[in-house]
Amino acid sequence: MKHIGLDVHSTTTVVNVLNDRGRSILRRQVPTRESDLVDFMKSIPGPKRVALEESQMADFVARVIAPHVKEVIRCQPQHNRLISEAEDKCDKKDAEKIAELLFLNKLKSVHHPSWMYRQLREGVRCYWISSRDLTTAKNRLKAFYLFNGIHCVGEKAYCKQQQEIYRAKLKRCSGNQNLLDLKYRLLETCRESKAAHVRELRNLSAQLKDDVARLASIPGIGLIGACTLLAYLENGWRIPNKRKLWQYCGIGIRRHESNNKGYQGASKKGNRYLKNVLMTAASSIAARRQADNALTKAWHAGRTEGMETSRLRRNMARTIVVLAHHLLRFKEMYNDDRVMTRH
Repeated sequence: MKHIGLDVHSTTTVVNVLNDRGRSILRRQVPTRESDLVDFMKSIPGPKRVALEESQMADFVARVIAPHVKEVIRCQPQHNRLISEAEDKCDKKDAEKIAELLFLNKLKSVHHPSWMYRQLREGVRCYWISSRDLTTAKNRLKAFYLFNGIHCVGEKAYCKQQQEIYRAKLKRCSGNQNLLDLKYRLLETCRESKAAHVRELRNLSAQLKDDVARLASIPGIGLIGACTLLAYLENGWRIPNKRKLWQYCGIGIRRHESNNKGYQGASKKGNRYLKNVLMTAASSIAARRQADNALTKAWHAGRTEGMETSRLRRNMARTIVVLAHHLLRFKEMYNDDRVMTRH
């Protein structure tokens, strides 16, 4: 069995091959093209395993070489401290260390969803990028006004009905109208892009509309939140228990203790899209004045008991994701009575 480590880049890939005794028998740099990668894999005789770190190019490379090898492992770069924290670090060394970790079976592989969920994930990521672009365009517009001595509050500066008022203010300050036109043009482009991504997300989630409806039945979860949860939680059976689920979503506990001394705090890792959806849903529940569902009642009960707001919001986010996990697993709709029983 050959053990092959790949250090993949956009134009070239560094390859290191180990034999069945863990000795390096071949080092080479090949172009990151389908034909070159396939030809190289075919040139290595016998059964072979391949490992590469997760990256933008990893999916393409893995799909290209998969038919020609026994196993392909896309591993987590964060867990490969032998590579990331090495003092002697270069492409050749990285490929060699990936091959060594593969030979020792010490690589942590990355989960790969089916094609349907993969497409939905890609749509979700593109939506959140377009949403961030729109926020950036809005901030730059306000920064432009502020540079010219005009302080903008709220959403008025973005509204078409208010543009002429702000243009008049900029004119009195001798501001550059052409630059302002460019800022508004960029803002409109980002708005159209975000709206187009929402439409595409509806198309991608159409074949999973029943699961989307189940998740959207949870208070505080809308279409975007439901699609994001579905894209990463899939059918609900991917993550085995709630503690690993919380860690994956970035709402777990970060603990550093030794000899009963240390500290605990909120996790700084996890999926940022899931964390954003869950914390936004928790904030939405907290903002409701009427306790018209079990989650809002649980929030008000926590506030009455004097629980800290940040801790209560995190606990609410945990409850929401556990509910989402359950609904996806057992194909149920949100039931307020069952949630009240839990509390």
